[in-house]
Amino acid sequence: MWHNRLRSAWLFIVPVFILAGCASPRAPTGGDKDEHPPVLIEAESTPNQQTNFKEKEIIITFDEWFTLKNVKAQLVVSPLMPEEPEIKQKGKSIIINLPDSLKEETTYTINFGSSIADLNEGNVLENFAFVFSTGAILDSVFITGKVVSAVTLKPVADVLVMLHPINKDSAVYKDKPEYVSRTDKEGRWKLENIRLDSFRVVALLDGNLNFLYDLETELFGWYELPLHTNQPKILLPEIILFPKERKSAIRDVLHDAPGWLKVVVDGPKPLKKPLLIPPIDNVVTAWDGDTIHFWYSKDLDYRGEAVLNNDTSIVQAAKSTKAKRPGMRITNLTGKLPPFGTARLHSAIPFSSVDTSRITFVVDSSKSVAYNLRIDSLDPRVLLVESQWKLNTNHYLTFLPQALENVLGDQNDTIRTSVQVADLDAFGNLTIKVSGLDSTMTYLMNLKSGDKLIQTYLIKKLKNTVLLKKSLLPGKYSVELIEDINENGFWDTGDYQEKRQPERKMIFELESLRAAWEVESSITWQ
Repeated sequence: MWHNRLRSAWLFIVPVFILAGCASPRAPTGGDKDEHPPVLIEAESTPNQQTNFKEKEIIITFDEWFTLKNVKAQLVVSPLMPEEPEIKQKGKSIIINLPDSLKEETTYTINFGSSIADLNEGNVLENFAFVFSTGAILDSVFITGKVVSAVTLKPVADVLVMLHPINKDSAVYKDKPEYVSRTDKEGRWKLENIRLDSFRVVALLDGNLNFLYDLETELFGWYELPLHTNQPKILLPEIILFPKERKSAIRDVLHDAPGWLKVVVDGPKPLKKPLLIPPIDNVVTAWDGDTIHFWYSKDLDYRGEAVLNNDTSIVQAAKSTKAKRPGMRITNLTGKLPPFGTARLHSAIPFSSVDTSRITFVVDSSKSVAYNLRIDSLDPRVLLVESQWKLNTNHYLTFLPQALENVLGDQNDTIRTSVQVADLDAFGNLTIKVSGLDSTMTYLMNLKSGDKLIQTYLIKKLKNTVLLKKSLLPGKYSVELIEDINENGFWDTGDYQEKRQPERKMIFELESLRAAWEVESSITWQ
């Protein structure tokens, strides 16, 4: 569920550590199964929670043999030290060699995360931390929170939550933070022993482990308000982690034969259409994922430029003067069709004309039936077929030679296909009642089955509404409700430089839909 505003806190992770082992101890055999992690032996260890700390070496001793697993990724040192501490294992002890020139009057925390586990059974000692202060007091402010994905609204693990100086927005790009923490598998994080001060809180899924927001692929989030550590315990709202918006650009241009040009586009949805300079007369276009097709007269071998924003790509003459394209083929996009549904037949190249006198449409392999067939105005590669369908029956379409012609002048040989119409009881109906909306806003409601988008509804300037979807196949469905701030028909991610959070959304899992069922669900925007 999408929550309101974000907050944060920071801690610091050390990227590289030197891990050295001495002997290779053997696990003991026999006896009861060990179900407990290693236990600290205080009498043989450097005292924890010290003030006026001057030591250069810290010794941490446990009651049994242990291993340090993935300590480079798990260890978190906060605040950051001038150099990385050296971490060694010696027998049943951890030896930490501290760098010189630690800050004065500063509380340091060395947290081992999940890296310490007993040798025999692998029982993990979670979040063991050694804390000391170079001054007379231990800082004691405790901060906690959670990080969730802006896309899925689910918790995100291994995210760095960091505290930067409050007066420097550019610090996330240029400077390492003062404090760092790492989220667990539930997306939760905590920072302990923080000083009284004011900070900016950010979250980063750090792709190159340098504590800087410097990669296009890194996920980022931030708490909008300044964090003042003037309370002993602080619980921050969820921080929303979002991907950086991709800028529209041309990735590739494919021009294998005259009459058919393909331009591959990178960027956020809705994808922007490149311009052809000079333009082509009577061109037909259609999107196929991230590729836009331009079909034009095969007698013209186009040369020019494809332009998108500030990105320009040269369109060379076709590699071959002979068209390399598939023959006229029909793919049936329709699965089990409801009795009042519309069948969809697809071809790789847009249709230009249909001669219905060369088409036969029969049921039960013999009886002709009335039908309506037309080219889809939204996608000219699709033929739409409507009829008074007979339940639980196959309907057969035959396209005789030259019944179809595409924009490149190709005509078909004989093509046969069929449409299977199911009984109405094979489907279910879904009614969704939506409430709690802001009547001044526009919302999008995406009905989905898994990752597949079934339908998008536009809800504009309404406080409550009811949406009905008939003839759905049985299964599990979800609803994604989006506050469409810019009314572009898509969910938009955030932008830290523009101080713009991602568009808010909520995700609802609906009751499973069964055949011949009517399911009514109520969802409330919060």
